[in-house]
Amino acid sequence: MTASWQPIPASVEYARRATLISYFGLLGLFTGKAIVNMVGGMPAAVAIFLWLVGVLPLSIFIPGLRKNNLRTYAWLCFMILMYFLHAVTLAFTTGSLFYGLLYTLLCVSLFCAAVTYIKLAKKHLGLKLLS
Repeated sequence: MTASWQPIPASVEYARRATLISYFGLLGLFTGKAIVNMVGGMPAAVAIFLWLVGVLPLSIFIPGLRKNNLRTYAWLCFMILMYFLHAVTLAFTTGSLFYGLLYTLLCVSLFCAAVTYIKLAKKHLGLKLLS
């Protein structure tokens, strides 16, 4: 049985783009923080290790995001909640207010955009929301 091709609604595409922008923004934030740490005097091995701890769990989702797998987006939402907890803790730490707030903002935007994308994509594909 061959499914007929249907154009993707603009709202679905906007939600997907917002998710990807927030996702890669978060990866960029971790990379920028690692660079700032190395310039600030942190040993390179420690900075790279901390960067890997932040980036590797998120990089697991790249193949599924490229394939537009809705289950990957759902698991990304679960994973991003742990990052959100860390971000809020950093926002209340002395000396890292700006970094913590930006980190929190990216986590919230990624979560909201991914949940919106899942809902709109399922509606577009005609799938049940609870299946």
